[in-house]
Amino acid sequence: MESSDMDSLLIVVVGVPVLAGAVLVVRAVLRAIYPPPVLPPPPRSLVLVISASHADFIESLKDKKQIDVSEGEQLYQITRYLWLGSETELSQKIPDINEYSVAQGAESEYNIYLVEIKLKQSDEGFKPNVNQLDRYDAFRKLADLAGDVKVSDRLKIEAYEKVGVYNR
Repeated sequence: MESSDMDSLLIVVVGVPVLAGAVLVVRAVLRAIYPPPVLPPPPRSLVLVISASHADFIESLKDKKQIDVSEGEQLYQITRYLWLGSETELSQKIPDINEYSVAQGAESEYNIYLVEIKLKQSDEGFKPNVNQLDRYDAFRKLADLAGDVKVSDRLKIEAYEKVGVYNR
């Protein structure tokens, strides 16, 4: 074998990565033609921590399982803390909320309710560290953003400690 034949052989062997590059180009073209499906964002849960002193309002929410336009502002006023995250995160943070339930006759002024709102669409105003005007606006839009609403039983105050809530 002459040295020029050996150079050709090496070029072929060295050219293999070039073929791999061509495969990447083909994949890119195929992705442009057939883009991967766009998955919707995971459902978001907004959790509001509300003092048991607002039990009447909470009971009306529990019965309706939805939020009216007028209730968004009221929820803003009575919410002490809130949290925004995925349903999966929430179930990992408080897997058994019932262990914090308050028995009838053992109520305390420090008891709370957790209101879980499934958001159809997220809003930046519910994230931590936003200014109060943005937070207020988000609560005002809550009737349009909210899907299902679940209200916990009356709970001991320790129920929200593991959730990682932040101040309203």
